[in-house]
Amino acid sequence: MSGYRQRVQQAFAHEVPDRTPLFEIYCPYHPIYWDICGRNFVTDAALYWDALAEGISWEELIEAQAQAVFQINKFFEVDMIHQGMNLRPPNPRPVNTGEKTWRLDGVDYHYVERTKLVQPAVPQSYSQQWSEDEVKHQLEEWDGTPEETPEQCYGVLRRVRELAEAEELDWVYMGEVGAGTGAAFYPPFMLMWLVAEPEWIERWLAVQKATGFDRTRELIARGCEVIAMGGDVSCDKGPFISPAHYRRFILPVIQEHIALIHHLGALAVYTSDGNHRDIKEDFFFNSHTDGYKEVDKAAGMTWEWLIAEKIDQRVCIIGNIDARYTLCLGTPEEVRAEVIQCLKLGQTSPGGHILHASHSVHEDVKVDNYYAAVNAYRDFFGMEPLSR
Repeated sequence: MSGYRQRVQQAFAHEVPDRTPLFEIYCPYHPIYWDICGRNFVTDAALYWDALAEGISWEELIEAQAQAVFQINKFFEVDMIHQGMNLRPPNPRPVNTGEKTWRLDGVDYHYVERTKLVQPAVPQSYSQQWSEDEVKHQLEEWDGTPEETPEQCYGVLRRVRELAEAEELDWVYMGEVGAGTGAAFYPPFMLMWLVAEPEWIERWLAVQKATGFDRTRELIARGCEVIAMGGDVSCDKGPFISPAHYRRFILPVIQEHIALIHHLGALAVYTSDGNHRDIKEDFFFNSHTDGYKEVDKAAGMTWEWLIAEKIDQRVCIIGNIDARYTLCLGTPEEVRAEVIQCLKLGQTSPGGHILHASHSVHEDVKVDNYYAAVNAYRDFFGMEPLSR
């Protein structure tokens, strides 16, 4: 067994590895890729949209995406990597309408310099993309079968595993798949269903379960030994829905999903931002989760609280470098101090610890700060620093 795999397995088994495992989610198109992989059509959002508009083949995109995922995880020497399903082939493709502007499905998009992302020219809230009548019609027409997931959606995962095996990098792979339990993303009419029309929310969850569980089986069959699941249920002030509604509608699906993951021989990681104090018993303990990811320090999910509530004794904590403030607004020196403190607290935790940003390396995370975080980790364990 390699050091990578052994470290991760020991962390989840509540054992002490030779060093705390390292894990990260590198969001697509972040400048962190550019020094390592170059600035190209899979690391720069504008170049990606141009490539789609120009007719680049899906096979070329899959290969390039896999190479970028492989290179960045290899460079930072992570122990576990995040790679589930990739996007399906685009149909239709965007049309280039000017310098860094495009149109897709009647919506205008543009490149935003601050975020380095392509976004709608006129912002739309997530809930505006839903129609209650359309959703109800879809639920009435549903025949009980899961939504088909094309084989191409597993292309990057398959290719990354091939590249890693060729270099004898025995990473642990974390896939991510939801089953409708991310209540923070429910549009207003679905929140009303919880109270006024529960039969609709139950049917909607049944549809999401069918597809989510099917994709869970596929990801595990393709080598994902850890499945991140659940989805956001809380904000800074607490759960988006009442604890009673969480217990009635969300928890049973979480428990069923985790039972499936365990039955298939994998580990489950509950993934949700926010403050979960009001649903602590259900979220951390009654869910039967093995790990907790997106540990939202800024929302009060601090190491100190997790230890005081004895959550760290039963759940592997995957965090907790603050990706809302410290990695975005702090100095490299402040990042270094936080990483060292996080590692020290993690080493006192009998439930296991894997170092990770509190969410991801997203568009507001400074490149220099992420290097400072990794180098603080490496220095803590006597490893040579990485340079840009």
